[in-house]
Amino acid sequence: MQKKIAFATIAVAGLATAANAQIRLSHSLEEFLVTGGVGVACASTAAPQTTTENSFARSFTLADFGVTEGFTVSTVEFGIENLTLPTLIEADITVNLYQVAAGAAPTVTGTLVGSAVLTSADRALEVVTVDVDGSVDAGSALMVEISLPNFQDLSGGLTGDVYFPGGNSFGQNADSYIFSASCGLTEFTSYTDIAFPDTHLIIVAEGDVGGGGCRADLDGDGVLTIFDFLTFQNLFDSGDLAADFDGDGVLTIFDFLSFQNEFDAGC
Repeated sequence: MQKKIAFATIAVAGLATAANAQIRLSHSLEEFLVTGGVGVACASTAAPQTTTENSFARSFTLADFGVTEGFTVSTVEFGIENLTLPTLIEADITVNLYQVAAGAAPTVTGTLVGSAVLTSADRALEVVTVDVDGSVDAGSALMVEISLPNFQDLSGGLTGDVYFPGGNSFGQNADSYIFSASCGLTEFTSYTDIAFPDTHLIIVAEGDVGGGGCRADLDGDGVLTIFDFLTFQNLFDSGDLAADFDGDGVLTIFDFLSFQNEFDAGC
């Protein structure tokens, strides 16, 4: 039986270097095992239990992992305890990457540097991997957010459509965080602070040392040219949140202005 205002359990790790020399940023002591019955998310108290909007996050200070340069993410892994969709069939799970200050906890004021969407049917007790690109600067921290829509709105009421994040209670090196205005959590709040200290979310970022420092160089050639403007326009026209330069989660004229300001400032 899931908990009501529902917060999940997950694993927390440390630093590991894979055979391909990529670096893993993780606070989970056990990164691959999702256990049942520990998921915590904001959900209805009435039956059938249906989750509202929820975001789950971790923050990784680069220096804590021995990374003294910038860092470029290539994939994010995260746990799913339970995604059950009796009426919606599929749901979009958004993975957002933000740059935040070194040592900072997850925050709603981070700078968005990358985003990707996983469209998924029912899943349970697994860790999934999503390709997502984004770079953060040396001396900063990477924040990874896993965001879910309000299933009560999407399905038109209490329909039993639910998402609970995945993890375990095997330990962590830093807290896991949740954000959900529907439950009064208007800032990212640690599970410890809401009386779920054993909720340890599995959220892991993998990537390479380097990158960061010049978001406006969208074509990645090391210089700012008209082709960066064209790349930005293509991203914007396709609805890609990589063009969300003001970090408000939607694409507007203010993203054009933010991009232009960064372009004018140079790399």
